[in-house]
Amino acid sequence: MPKAYLTIDDSPSERTDDLVDFLADRKIPALLFVRGVHLQENPKAIERAIGKGLVIGNHSFAHKPAGEMEPQEWCDDFELCEHLIEAAYARCEIARPGKYYRFPYIDRGDGKKIEQIDAASVGENNKTSILQQYLKDQGCTQPFNNMPPEYRSDAADCLYTFTARDWMLNDKHRGHQPLKTMDDLKSRINSDEGLKTHEHAHVLLLHDQPDIFDEVCALIDYFAEKDFEFLAY
Repeated sequence: MPKAYLTIDDSPSERTDDLVDFLADRKIPALLFVRGVHLQENPKAIERAIGKGLVIGNHSFAHKPAGEMEPQEWCDDFELCEHLIEAAYARCEIARPGKYYRFPYIDRGDGKKIEQIDAASVGENNKTSILQQYLKDQGCTQPFNNMPPEYRSDAADCLYTFTARDWMLNDKHRGHQPLKTMDDLKSRINSDEGLKTHEHAHVLLLHDQPDIFDEVCALIDYFAEKDFEFLAY
C-alpha cells in the first residue's frame, strides 16, 4: 500500500472550514502551510483546524518568492508569520508539535520556482545556504519519515515528492496552463513513476484555494481510491 503525507499550501481561505470538515470526516491528517496575511485576516479558521488535530506550518507572511527578497527582508517575513502561528496555538491551548516551513513556489532563495518547473533536483547557492542556516537556527525541521534517498531530508524546509498542479485549475490559471481539466490532473497522477513506488513515503502538495476546493477534495479522494494511506504527523 502506498503511503503519503498530505500537505496543503495557502491556508486559510474562505473554504478552510469546509476543507477541515472534509479531512476530519475521512480521518485524513494534514499539514496546512499558512500564509501569514491570510491567517491575520482569518485566525478562527486556523484555530478550528488546530482543534481538529491538523498541523500548521509557515508558508511566509506575504507569499513573496525568496529569490526576490534580501535575507533580512525574508527573515522579517518569516518571523511575522511565526508570531501569528504561535499565537494561534496559544489561544487553542495546544502545544505546537514542531516548526515547519515551506517556501512560496519552492523558491528557496535562488529564484527557481521549482513547484512550477518540476526541477529534478534542489540546488543551493550562498543565499539559499544563509536561509537554510537561519531556518535551522529557528528550530525548523521536517516531519516526514522514510523518504526516498533523493529527497532532501537534510533540508530545514519542507519539500515535496509530488505536486498535484491543482492551482492550474484556479480562476487565474484555468485554460492558460498545460493541465486544463481534472482528467489531466488524474492522468498525471496515474503516469507519475515516483507514485508507483511503495518502498518509501510520498509528500503530496495541494492548495487551499476557494475556487479549486471541489477539485482538491476530489483529488484527495482519488488518492484514497488508489489505496494511499495518509500518514499521521
